[in-house]
Amino acid sequence: MVILKDCTSKPSCEVELNLISVDDSSVKFEIYFRSGNSFPIVHSSKINCLKEDFLKLLDDLKQLDNTHLSMLEPQDPGLCIYHIPEYGTYYFPEYGFLQVPDNERERESRYKLIFVLDAGDKNHLVATACGPALCLIVKMEQINEFVNSLKSEVNSL
Repeated sequence: MVILKDCTSKPSCEVELNLISVDDSSVKFEIYFRSGNSFPIVHSSKINCLKEDFLKLLDDLKQLDNTHLSMLEPQDPGLCIYHIPEYGTYYFPEYGFLQVPDNERERESRYKLIFVLDAGDKNHLVATACGPALCLIVKMEQINEFVNSLKSEVNSL
């Protein structure tokens, strides 16, 4: 069981990923989205993916930058992770394109990750990349700890 929590002083949102089984070619896991007492826990059991894709997804998480949008999607459906950069260029309908100037940026970057479960895959066996989602804002050290813990579990199973 590996948990990634938002980086606020009182975290209320978290993603928990539990590895069920690992063999030479595949990884099977379940995932939980928790967002405090006000919302129900979202759970998806038995997501299967190629081991190579799972490890690539983890490696890609460690390579995010804070100016470019990232879409991390393994070949097998079930879970997608989207990264919205903290300091990218954003379009605001009333103002146009805006970007936070370098001198106004915080020293330690934060990363907005959106974890999406594929409801189409679970309900109809057709991948849609749409479904329940949870957004977390985390620091790179949290991402590294999350990835390293998952890789350790993969190697120990």
